Amino acid sequence: MIFAKADGILDLRSLDDYKTGHLTGSTWLTWDDLPESLNALPAAPATLYLVGEKDPIEAASLLLDTKGYQVSGSLVIDSPSAMQDWGTQLPGLVETGSTSKTLWSPSLLVKEFIDLIQKESLSFAESAQRPEVLDIGCGGGRDAIYLAKNRMNVIAIDHEAKVLKRAKALATLSGASVKFKCCDIKKDGCLPNQKFDLITVVRFLNRELFSYIKEMTRPGGFVLFQTFVEGVEQFSSPKNPNFILGKTELAEVFSGFNVIIDRIEQLDDGRPVASFIAQKPLVS
Repeated sequence: MIFAKADGILDLRSLDDYKTGHLTGSTWLTWDDLPESLNALPAAPATLYLVGEKDPIEAASLLLDTKGYQVSGSLVIDSPSAMQDWGTQLPGLVETGSTSKTLWSPSLLVKEFIDLIQKESLSFAESAQRPEVLDIGCGGGRDAIYLAKNRMNVIAIDHEAKVLKRAKALATLSGASVKFKCCDIKKDGCLPNQKFDLITVVRFLNRELFSYIKEMTRPGGFVLFQTFVEGVEQFSSPKNPNFILGKTELAEVFSGFNVIIDRIEQLDDGRPVASFIAQKPLVS
């Protein structure tokens, strides 16, 4: 089946219609929500299959095309009974209920960190029953939401209200509780005056934050960075040296920490990033 080969099946109908029957492995995301929920999709380019009424499918196809996605096909459903009919024709490939497949993923380094915690290769201080996390420059919120879904109290900061609106929508869709804060980190009162068990900075760089991060990481806590490094200049962006790390810069800045991961990796588009995780000693 063509929809089985897609990276995601988007069902654009109402939740009630979705519950009465949908293709197995579908993701429920109404057309009304889609324009503000692109962070709920796999990263472009990805192939998507659409299910719903004719007009929403056409509108969604146009939107997704402008965002770099490929629509591999669609299934027009104009009534709940129509999906039930498909269930008869496609035994085992149509199911009922509200189960919705998650298509988005956090950054690979954040996922790797959680895997290390779950395998007990790393551990927070014993007092951190529900670790306190600060995500600086959270963007669409995937990392913050993933951490919250893994039983962490997360404060996520970004200066773009429009981006945070999408992050909040994804948190609601994912059933995660995240404290989002829209503010400029250069202004007083933006950064929280508290200690954290984990501070993350992904695809963002402001060197003026280094002293704050070192101070506000609780003993036994972690810092996690993944952002662009020297060599990225040959690509389209970024080119401003203020947003590009030196290859050994983070290890030098956090020289008093126990370095766990310090490597250079490439994104899917070829741009090099520094991936760095370090733990603050319990005793300085």
